[in-house]
Amino acid sequence: MAEAQKNTADSKKIVFVVEDDSFLVQAYQIKFEKEGMEVWVATDGEEALDFLKKEPPDVILLDIMLPKVSGFSVLEAIRKDERWKGVPVIILSNLGQQQDIERGKALGVVEYIVKANAKINEVVEKVKKLL
Repeated sequence: MAEAQKNTADSKKIVFVVEDDSFLVQAYQIKFEKEGMEVWVATDGEEALDFLKKEPPDVILLDIMLPKVSGFSVLEAIRKDERWKGVPVIILSNLGQQQDIERGKALGVVEYIVKANAKINEVVEKVKKLL
């Protein structure tokens, strides 16, 4: 709890990026840090699940096609965790089929963005509006 209060006091928002594309991770990390945000990174679903032991971030950017554990499985785990279930999740994936979008929305994502259709700056702006 002290950690959460500390984050509020210094107002540095935490963005949790779950993405296996190292280029995209680096690009998001640079953009969010320039905006004064702290960035946590997980490059596979298993690593993302390990983060559930921490205090929750302010927002999560989640890819669906991840090594080891799928993004949908990670999302289901987030929604079952008492501390994390209220955290806004934006899916950022190349899976753009209607059934994937509907599944994400059914699991409570605030936005489903198809990577091929989104610029990094646009995603950063959406995150800033959420915060």
